[in-house]
Amino acid sequence: MEEVLVPIVVIPTIFIGLPWLILHYMTKWKTAATLTREDENLLDELHDIARRLEDRMTTIERIIAADDPNWKKGA
Repeated sequence: MEEVLVPIVVIPTIFIGLPWLILHYMTKWKTAATLTREDENLLDELHDIARRLEDRMTTIERIIAADDPNWKKGA
């Protein structure tokens, strides 16, 4: 009985279970590696915020430099 049971378990495992397992994790890997539209929107928003903050810092530095030209030497 055991001589018949082993091939019945092993053959489907090799030809059905193993490819299914490999393909399952390949699709999981491919979907996890991509950015969603929400991620792209968040990155765009963060880029805009960073650009505005950089513009503000440049403006503040220009205003301070106009008031006190030696302000960077103190830092």
